[in-house]
Amino acid sequence: MSTFQPPPSYTAQQLAALYPSTLELRQVQVIFRHGERTQVSSRFQNAGVPPFWPYCNVASRFTAAVLGPGNTWDTLSFQRRLETFGKNGEAILGAGPGAVVDNICTPGELTDRGRETTLALGTRLRKLYVDQLRFLPPSLGHQNEYYLRATPVVRALESLQQVFIGLYPAPFRDPSAFPIMHTRSPAEENLFPNESNCRRFAQLARAFAKAAEEKWNDSPEMDHLQQKIGNWMPPGERVKVDGHPRLSGVYDSVNTTLAHGPQTRLPDEFYEDEVRRILNDINVDEWFRGYKESSEFRRLGVGSLLQDVKTRIVAVTKGESNIKLALMGCHDTTIAGILATLGSFDDQWPPFTSSIAIETFRTKSPRQSFWQKIVGGNKDEGWYVRMRYNEKPMVIAGCRKEGKHLQGDQTLCTMAAFKETIEKIAPKDWKKECHANLDVTGLPKVEEVK
Repeated sequence: MSTFQPPPSYTAQQLAALYPSTLELRQVQVIFRHGERTQVSSRFQNAGVPPFWPYCNVASRFTAAVLGPGNTWDTLSFQRRLETFGKNGEAILGAGPGAVVDNICTPGELTDRGRETTLALGTRLRKLYVDQLRFLPPSLGHQNEYYLRATPVVRALESLQQVFIGLYPAPFRDPSAFPIMHTRSPAEENLFPNESNCRRFAQLARAFAKAAEEKWNDSPEMDHLQQKIGNWMPPGERVKVDGHPRLSGVYDSVNTTLAHGPQTRLPDEFYEDEVRRILNDINVDEWFRGYKESSEFRRLGVGSLLQDVKTRIVAVTKGESNIKLALMGCHDTTIAGILATLGSFDDQWPPFTSSIAIETFRTKSPRQSFWQKIVGGNKDEGWYVRMRYNEKPMVIAGCRKEGKHLQGDQTLCTMAAFKETIEKIAPKDWKKECHANLDVTGLPKVEEVK
C-alpha cells in the first residue's frame, strides 16, 4: 500500500470506547510522514517512466518574501520551469508526458496528490479533536498552546503546512498572527534517523544492510523478482539489495508511481501482489531489523526524538507547559523506527501520510488519600499515554504487563510505564554516542524490544 486509506470518521459508539468518560485528554502529539512525492531520482525510463512528472501545480504559484526599495518587505510571485540537457548538451526545458513544461516536479518533491492527503489528515484531526472531542479550540489559540516542526527536507515542511491548514483553515486563524514552525540544522536533526550526521548509527545501518544482502541476494524471493522485473534493470545488473538501483530504490519507484496517474506508471508486473510483498519484506528487513534487535540502534535512531516527546508530556503533567498540540512532519523511516522501537511495528512499510498520534490522558477527579494530599503522592498516578498508528490504537511492548496499563486496556500505558520505556532508549548525549563504538564492527548483540 503506497497511500494510506483512512477509515470513516469515528461513530459516537467508537468514540465513547476510544475516549472513555473517565479520562480527560490533555495533549496530543502527531508525528506524520510527508505526503506522496516524486521519485528521489529518475529510474526506469527504459520501462516507460518519464523523468519529469507534471504533478506539481505549486510550480506556477510560488511566492517569495523579498526586500524591496526603502528597506521594506514585499512579496514576489513567480513560476518555475525546469531546465535540463538536450541530446547535444544544449539547454532545453524539462517536459513531462505530452511535452508539458509547466507544473513539472523536482526529484522528491511533494506532489498535488501529496498535498491532498496531508490536507485531508489535517481535516481529520480537526474533525476528531475540535468537532467531536472539543479538545482543541475551534480557532487557533496562542502560540504557547501548540508546537509545529518539520525536518529540513522541503516536502516535510510543506506537508506540515498542509496538515496545519487542514486543522485550522483561514477562517479560524488570525491573519496577523504568524504560526511558528520550528526546524533544525541537518547536523542536529532527530526527526529522522540521521545516518548522515551520526557516524555510529550509519555504521550500524551498513552492518544490517550487509546482513540483508547476504540473506536475500541469492534467495528464491530475489530469483522471483529477477524473473518478473529483471528485464527492466540496467544492462548487466540483477535485482539485488545492493543493486543499481538498490532494491529500496526499486520499491520507491513502485510506490511513487502507484500513488500517481497512468502517465507515470511502470509495467504491470511491478505491481503484482507477490512482487510487492517480497519488495516490502526485504526492504523492511534491511532498514528496520536493527530497531528490533539492537538497543544502540534504537537509541541512536529515534531515542532522542522519543525523549523530546516524553519531555513535552511530562511538562504537561507537572503544569509547566500549555502545549495541547504538537505536529511534526517527518519521513517513513521515522514512523517505522518509532513503531519498531516500541514493539508495535506490523512489518509493513509506512504508506505516504502515515501518522502516529501520541495522546496524554488524566483520570478525571483522581482519588487521593489524606496522606497523598499531604505529601503529594505519586505524581504519575492517574496519567496515561496512548499511541495510535493510522487511527489504530497500538500496544507498546513496555506496557503489556499487568499494572503497566489501565485495567482492561493494554493500549493505555501508565505514565510510569511509558516514562520507563522511553528512558531505556533515550541517549544521555546523542552527539557523543554517535561517535562512540566506532571500532566495533559487524552486527551488535541481539537485545530485543521489551
